Amino acid sequence: MNARALLLLLSFTASQGVQAEGGFMDRLRGLVGLGHKAKTEDTKKAPPRIRVAPFTGGTGSSAQQTLLKELRDSREFFVADAYEKADFTVEGTSVGGRVDGRLKDAKGKDVFRRSYAAPGLDENLKALTDDIIYTITGRPGLATSRIVFVSDHSGKRQVYVCDAEGGEVHQVTHDKFGAVSPTLAPDSSMIAFTSYRSGFPIIRLLDLNLGWERGVTDTPGSSFGAAFSPDGTHIAAVMSFIGNPEIFVSDLSTNTAACVSDSIGAPSSPSWHPDGKHLVFSSDDGDGPRLYTVEVPFKEGESSRLYRWRTGYQFCTDPEWSPDGSHIAFTTRIGGEWAVAIKPYPNGRVHVVQKGGAQHPSWSPNGHFITYAQHGQLYVHDLRSGNRRAIVNGYSRITEPRWMR
Repeated sequence: MNARALLLLLSFTASQGVQAEGGFMDRLRGLVGLGHKAKTEDTKKAPPRIRVAPFTGGTGSSAQQTLLKELRDSREFFVADAYEKADFTVEGTSVGGRVDGRLKDAKGKDVFRRSYAAPGLDENLKALTDDIIYTITGRPGLATSRIVFVSDHSGKRQVYVCDAEGGEVHQVTHDKFGAVSPTLAPDSSMIAFTSYRSGFPIIRLLDLNLGWERGVTDTPGSSFGAAFSPDGTHIAAVMSFIGNPEIFVSDLSTNTAACVSDSIGAPSSPSWHPDGKHLVFSSDDGDGPRLYTVEVPFKEGESSRLYRWRTGYQFCTDPEWSPDGSHIAFTTRIGGEWAVAIKPYPNGRVHVVQKGGAQHPSWSPNGHFITYAQHGQLYVHDLRSGNRRAIVNGYSRITEPRWMR
């Protein structure tokens, strides 16, 4: 098409009051050789089809029904009936709560065979579900994931833990002066939290399996706002034993800590990039908290490099990197109220997930959901559909949720 013809076409469009966008602009790009925008949303792959065959054994029937529910709730698969074609089939046996599971492909070839011998049937089937999800999709499942949060249900703020559905809630700290700012280790075996038992904030580690508890460093001064590294070997936190509060990274095997920030403000809320080499945190230099990223030096002699990460908002705190490192969720203020927002990293447009008092966002391990607190309730928000629901009720005021990473 020559320039004169293109001009006539545009003139005709304007005279007819047609907006030059959407489908018309796509056709116009094709006519003039500008190409088409890729349509990713319309070409999404259908979810894998999976069938659960009848389980044998004394608890086989219960195991099959529970596994079907777990797979449907995951929304990772199309769960086929017995007579429908499937990409994968699960077979198994269950006796006395123990589960032996077998995943086969469409040709009947074994993908894996695994046994699960935890004390409870449900626990074993949640583990099988997550193994199936990870094997087929490459993404972690949520059936065995845990969320920690703070509640004043007992009269003092204490740390509680629940599963991804809001079930199996139990209190894990019993500090006389309260416990706040919890975070879970990557394998959910341990939590770090801030305790005030010494009169000022100190980070403590609590082993959820063995029950032992200890500090993070042997240095004096306050510490708070812990975040486990992706491999669970280090903790990033705010510490003030050298004077002004700074972001430190502590080696859990040696109890030593190294400063990675150099600010004149008040840093808080560090969060690790999944590569384990970068942190994002909030710092208030007097004109409201802003977000910063820093490269973490692990070799002697290396220096950290600090960058301001702009979001377009003047008040930003509680940042957390998504499991794939492509986005950062954070708390901001919109219309005088807290709001949860997400922005692609390093650049992109901010998406406001929830206004009206939502705060403390934390990503699910598969990146499909975000949990946050709003008006004392704990919510899980589906980022694909936009739907959300309160998952814990009857535990007074809930704050500071963190999902197992």
